[in-house]
Amino acid sequence: MNTTKIIVLLYVVLFTGNTIDAQITSEQTDREYWLQKMLTMVDPVIRNLSENTLRENIPIGKSSVAIAGSREFITHMESVGRTFAGLAPWLELGTDTTREGMLREKYIALCCKALSNSVDPSSPDYFNSTATRQILVNSAFLIQGLFRAPKQLWDNLDTLTKQRLVEQWKSTRTMVPGNNNWLLFSAMIECGLKEFGGEWDFKIVKKAVDSHWEWYKGDGIYGDGDEFHFDYYNSYVIHPMLKQVLEIARKYEPEYETFYKSELIRFTRYAGIQERMIAPDGTYPVIGRSITYRLGAFQVLAQAAQEKILPSSVSEGQVRAALTAIIRKQLEFPGTYDKNGWLTIGLCGEQTELGDAYLSTPCLYLCSLVFLPLGLRADDAFWTSPAEEWTSVKAFSGKPVSLDKFLKE
Repeated sequence: MNTTKIIVLLYVVLFTGNTIDAQITSEQTDREYWLQKMLTMVDPVIRNLSENTLRENIPIGKSSVAIAGSREFITHMESVGRTFAGLAPWLELGTDTTREGMLREKYIALCCKALSNSVDPSSPDYFNSTATRQILVNSAFLIQGLFRAPKQLWDNLDTLTKQRLVEQWKSTRTMVPGNNNWLLFSAMIECGLKEFGGEWDFKIVKKAVDSHWEWYKGDGIYGDGDEFHFDYYNSYVIHPMLKQVLEIARKYEPEYETFYKSELIRFTRYAGIQERMIAPDGTYPVIGRSITYRLGAFQVLAQAAQEKILPSSVSEGQVRAALTAIIRKQLEFPGTYDKNGWLTIGLCGEQTELGDAYLSTPCLYLCSLVFLPLGLRADDAFWTSPAEEWTSVKAFSGKPVSLDKFLKE
């Protein structure tokens, strides 16, 4: 089907094979388009893990110029946490009698089964915790998702699965965190242990938070100065995870309330800058080392919309229109999915030489993070406000920036 001519799909999931069947009825709204695209992306991960076939079926592919390493064959687990981090807000809306609500009911059941399989030692898709790096990364993103859907995900897990998850998270303490992003991965896991397991090693959280506090006192590139360090680590790790860690830390350590309030200002400012990066046709300059993070890189803007903390300079209609444009530009691109429906390195488009040699298919599932506003109900102003033109100040200067261009200045 030509996706540029698709009209609305009423999502009636039929559990026959690995496809989502649908019925065509009327003109497609932005929300229906987003939902279609999100489910097309996440369904292979969730469905295969729920059926114990993820390890067997996920493609471990890189760009044509990259050489696969032995470590690549266990990185499938990273796709799980990243998928949940974006899918969770929509799941948290729960079930109702609408078609979308009934669809959520099916996916909530699939997700809980998938999580159970991931920590069951007898399961073919058991995430062996000896793979420390993968467990650390997957756990941090998974906890981010559980924070976003505590009722529909965590509360619906059986007691044994909860116990196994907590023990797996504790296993990550064998890894000594290094720099900014690894500190926050470790701190996120400790926050998950506190909220879902009742205990944490606060020293790990304090080290991550205090280190970022010191970085913010520097030359301003992390959000205090005229220049702004706009890259993919800031976009999908630093600001979102720091904000989440601070939200937990301030509950138990009031001294971090001041830092949380200042980070909220940076977070909102960052969202405004992200909105300005999107060109009228949905393209935008690449931020950081890998273009395969392109949709996940807009997590801050998406999260600010979901949490109703957008900067006053942009409207919800602008943000929805801008994010819809980049979703269309990237997910309709030839090669985005392989013949079996898996998200692939095809997000690089025809420029395969731009593929990161260290990335495999699971890393691409960071793209699910752009769909956070689906956690807002269909009658929310984000979805009902008229679409508006967005700011489109390309890379601050207004100069044309071609698709897939690295910003190395």
